[in-house]
This record gives sequence, structure tokens and C-alpha cells, in this order.
Amino acid sequence: MYYVVRAIYRITFHPLRAFPGPRLRAISHLPHAIAGVKGRQAFEVRDLHLQYGEVVRVEPDTLSFMTGEAWKDIYGHAAAKNFPKYGYFSIGKGAQPLLTANDNDYPRQRAALAHGFSDRAISGQEAGFTRHITEFIEKLDETAKDNKDIDISKWVTFIAFDIVGEFTLGMQFGCVGNSENHPWVDLMVNWMHAVAYALNATAFGVLMPFLMIFADWKNLRGIETHMKLSAEKVRERVKVGDDRSKADLWTYILHSEGDKSMSLAEMEVNAGFLVSAATTPVADAICGALYLLAKHQDILDKLRKEVESHVKSYKEITMSITAKMPYLLGVLNESMRLYTPTPGIAKRQASRDGAFVSGVFVPGGTVVGVYQLAAFTSANNFTLPDSYIPERWFPALHPDRPKVTLSDKQDACQPFGYGYKSCLGKGLALVEMKLILARFVWHFDFELSDDGFAFEKQKVFLFRRRPALNMKLRARKR
Repeated sequence: MYYVVRAIYRITFHPLRAFPGPRLRAISHLPHAIAGVKGRQAFEVRDLHLQYGEVVRVEPDTLSFMTGEAWKDIYGHAAAKNFPKYGYFSIGKGAQPLLTANDNDYPRQRAALAHGFSDRAISGQEAGFTRHITEFIEKLDETAKDNKDIDISKWVTFIAFDIVGEFTLGMQFGCVGNSENHPWVDLMVNWMHAVAYALNATAFGVLMPFLMIFADWKNLRGIETHMKLSAEKVRERVKVGDDRSKADLWTYILHSEGDKSMSLAEMEVNAGFLVSAATTPVADAICGALYLLAKHQDILDKLRKEVESHVKSYKEITMSITAKMPYLLGVLNESMRLYTPTPGIAKRQASRDGAFVSGVFVPGGTVVGVYQLAAFTSANNFTLPDSYIPERWFPALHPDRPKVTLSDKQDACQPFGYGYKSCLGKGLALVEMKLILARFVWHFDFELSDDGFAFEKQKVFLFRRRPALNMKLRARKR
């Protein structure tokens, strides 16, 4: 009887009763949770927006938006008081990393970390990046001589962890060199998959304890091992102190003072968080770009022409040179639009008095957010939304900008998030992706061996669960 009365209330009297969406989703959290457990939540929300428009009631207490205005209203600097973070779980009982830090600790932690992600700090990593990427290209070149299919997805994961492992932990994972994941890397990847199941299980209410019987407890507990290992590495680095020869993330953080500093405990938990947050999304974006380039030979040819017009040798492919390649940036932007590494939602909750989002009043207590997949691939935001058009990211007056794309609402595409709590590592990620992609297209001809990487077939949990990206590679003759 209780559930019947509750269902009637949610349809008839609930503050969100007037918002469009399926009736079953207005009544129960289960349809959304089931989609999450299946890895199809972001795809289903995208389809709901196609049916119902720019705002959809996806759960009894949750609204999904997809406009550029929604990004500003929900995540912008002025929105922080109206829409605080919602649904983030704490990493243990002590210090929290930036992602889950409270509003008092967040500004101080971000200020401390920002020094390590500044342009100056990133430039100081160029020699290390180049060394890792050169090894990556050479190992792929060697492997390609067998003329067998190569799972590029796996290799891109290797290089992403090798680069970030050294930058954040001062550790050599050696994934590329050993042609396999370091056990620590496997631990992190498996934990991210396991925790997605646990998060969705909470929506099943009284059934949650039963469902958690089937949770992957071994990998869920992996977070404890991961954080412990990260803490040990940070303590080792702190003992070294101010070693200018390292010029890593901690070189800058250790110089932070006062309201721009972090405690040792905060350094330890942030190290573990950064290794995860700075690797998988970068690997996703690179794989998405390579898949799309392999499907569009004309675009690959244009990109290769741009790279070759700037350099005569792979040794000349540097941070400063790739910064002068607008088509390369367009390829990455368009690839992240069609294959965003984080297709889901960063949840916020409306304060007690409510607030306006995209011109619509949202009652207090409502959970809101922008599902990236829905926003980035909507015909409301982009002309020819399913087409791969890097030139759409050129300035409006650029002669190669297609006129049909001038109506695009580019502010609806925010793959690194928006506002004060957007991705701190955006600059690092873009530099890393540009260098890897430019070196790859310079050195290899490549084609898909199959279409097993098709986007629509994939599953999404915290991040994408990437299948194999099988390719044939051939070193280009010069």
C-alpha cells in the first residue's frame, strides 16, 4: 500500500510532476539503476532527451539537462551555493581528495594542486613525456612487424599509466616496456568497474544488501591497497624534499604554503585519486580519436598533412609545435564530442530555495546535472551531430569552417567539465593527447581490423569499459 501511495504522490503531487519523462521513471529509481548496472545509463538518458527534449525527469528526484546554459547554471562559479555536489562517497574517514573534499577544504587543495598543473610545471615534464612516447612508438613498431592485429586500446592504457605514474608518484610502472599492465594498474581498473555496480545498487533500497552479495568485493577492497601504495610513494617523495631535478607534481605542492597548501594525509589521498583520474579518460579520448580517424581516411590525411607541414622529423614534434596545429586540436575536440570519456553526470543538488537552470525553475532538493553523451550528440546543440567534422571547432570566420556548423552551440560540449570544479588536469591531458596522436599519425599507417570498438556497443560505468581496438599498423616509409 505504501508503494502505491508513493507512486501516486510522485506522479500527481511531487514538485517535479510537471517535468517531462517516462511515468515509470517518475515513480521509481529502479529503471535508472538497472540501466546503470547494465552499463547503458548514459545511452538511455540520451534517448530520453531525443524523445522528451532539453530537460527530462530521469528519476523521481532527478532532472537531466543538456544545454550550454545548464552547464553555467549548475556548475558555474556563481552556482556553487545553489547547487552543491551530491552523491560523492568519502574515501575512508580521514583526509579526502579533491573530488570529495568539502567546500572548506576544496579551494585550498585546488590552489595547492594548481601549481603542479600550471603551464610551467607541464613544460617541465616534456623530456619525460617524450621518453615514454618514444618507447611507446618503438614498441608498437616492433610489434607491428609480426603483421598481426594489435589491440591499440591496451597499448594506449600502457602509455597513459606510464606517463601519469611518473608525474604523480615518481614511479616507473613500465607498462609499455613490459608490454603488460603493472599489477597496480590492474587493481585500479578493476576497482573502477566494481564500484560502479555498488553505486547503482544503492538505488534498489531494501534490496541493496541482497544485491551487494553479488558485488565484486575483492576488487572493491582494492581501493584500500591502491591508497596504501599511493601513500607510501608520496611519503618517499616527501622525504626527498625540494629536489629541483625531479620537477614533478610534488615539487610545486611542497612549495605551497598557508591557504594554498596540503597536509601530508591530503597529499597521500590525492596521489591515489590523480593516478586514476588522469589516466583512463586520457586513454579513452586517444582511442576514440584513433578509431574515428581510421574510419575517416580523408580526415586522417588532413591531420597528417598538418603534422608534416610543421616538422621534418619525429624529434621535432614537441609541445610548442603541437600547440600550433589547429586541425589537431579540432580532431581532439570533435573526437571527445562523439566519444566523451565521461558520458555520465556530475550530480548537484538544488539548495532549499531552489534555483533556475536553463530558464526553468528547479525546486529545492532536486538532483540535477548534464549527461555529457546526451548534450554532445544532440541535434539541438550540433548540426549533423553524428558526423565527424573537426573543422566545426575552427573560429567562425575561418575559411574552412563549414557554414552549416555556425549554429552549433559549442558551449554545450564541456568534456573537462565547467566552472571552478572542472578538471584541473585539462592542460596536462591536452598536451599528452596531442603529443601521442601527432607521433602516432606521423609514424604509422593504420586501419581497423574489425568494428568491435563501435561506440554504440560499449558499456559505461564510472568511465567507459573499452573493448579491444584491433588495428593493423605499418611503419610509414620516409
